[in-house]
Amino acid sequence: MLQKRNFKFNLLLCVCSLLFTSTLNGQTTWYKYENNPVLQRDTVIANLPNDLIAISDPWVLFEDGVYKMWYTCGGLNYPPDTLLRSRICYATSTDGINWEKYEDNPVMDVDYAGSWDSSGVETVTIIIDNDAPAAERYKMWYAGQYFNNYRYDIGYAYSSDGINWIKHSVPVMNVGSASEWDSGFLEGPSVIKEDGQYKMWYCGYDIEVNGQASDGKANIGYATSTDGINWTKYENNPILVTGNNTWDSIYVQDPHVIKYGDEYQMWYGGGDNDTYYSQQVGYATSTDGINWNKSPLNPVLTRGSDGDWDKILASFPSVIIKDGVYQMWYTGRNLDPVPENSLDYYWELGLAIAPFSALNNFIVTDNLRLFPNPAQNNITLQFTNAPSAALISVYNNIGECLFTQHTSNIELLNIDLQSWTNGMYIMAVQSENINELHKFIIAK
Repeated sequence: MLQKRNFKFNLLLCVCSLLFTSTLNGQTTWYKYENNPVLQRDTVIANLPNDLIAISDPWVLFEDGVYKMWYTCGGLNYPPDTLLRSRICYATSTDGINWEKYEDNPVMDVDYAGSWDSSGVETVTIIIDNDAPAAERYKMWYAGQYFNNYRYDIGYAYSSDGINWIKHSVPVMNVGSASEWDSGFLEGPSVIKEDGQYKMWYCGYDIEVNGQASDGKANIGYATSTDGINWTKYENNPILVTGNNTWDSIYVQDPHVIKYGDEYQMWYGGGDNDTYYSQQVGYATSTDGINWNKSPLNPVLTRGSDGDWDKILASFPSVIIKDGVYQMWYTGRNLDPVPENSLDYYWELGLAIAPFSALNNFIVTDNLRLFPNPAQNNITLQFTNAPSAALISVYNNIGECLFTQHTSNIELLNIDLQSWTNGMYIMAVQSENINELHKFIIAK
């Protein structure tokens, strides 16, 4: 929220028949794209850009060979507006890295007549509803804010093309009463449609200090609807809450939920202090969408190091699965507060991937050795105890599988790297008793 906080990617996952069975689970090991951020602000003031101040809160869909992203842009929409506000902008990409902003952004603006979303519109979730009339095929739920009021409610809009949107006249979900866990604001909805029912997970903030565990904290609630407009909040909300003396002890918010097989998977923003911009990404799973289990490996996407563009914030994720690979776009920042009278900071969107969705729970042991590392023209894999059969795969840093080979009873495997470019690579080794990942560098 603007007021509050405000590879080439044809991922050809080496379609090879695995020798051994493994379960496809949500990824907890993410690799950040080395050239992040992938979508940046327009800092040319003369352009009066919509995204002069911030780009955040992505929502990505992949349709007909095109990545489509809707995101919160913080800036000006001149001439109708002379104030900094948050709006919804749109961009497309063929690879998930190189994005082209829509020339007529924003695609969703505030209401200038002073209605409930006149201060800002942001944190969207979008589905493509193939059962809906053509004019309503794209459906959006978003957070809207009224002038001079930190209250956010959730609105609804529909579109035939994802660009031209028609808003529902009033919010479709409002904050709770002063005694409820979501008394302050609602935002960051995530919606899926399943068996004719719309299911929403959303953030609620408790602004009232009245002796409840949720006082001053953000948690995640659940609601259902038969039409996407009339929603019923789950009676035992919230369903995912802050931890106790953990990395997510104050903020648990902005979920992104997908359903894969029989499992609901959620990535969410979490933080443990009053510095809102220190959030990272957590992961949880559920069999019913209500009872969730947080990963013991949380946070699964962490802030960067000193000098990184996402040093203080790496959160508010949007996740899709494409070609067996998990792809996450997220908001990153390097400064808080942003410097006065300067645009020299990062508040943009980055990309991370989890390319081994079919090869989970890999570990590193002494069973294998890679040398030389860094490598130049070749690298050798050495087994301590050669397996009777193994599958060797090598991926680059954007998830493309560059090499795959089945081996039998060999101690050494040499891989020719002469045509490969400099960079970081990951080797996955799978056998009956081995499930390992090993990084190596090519530096010629």
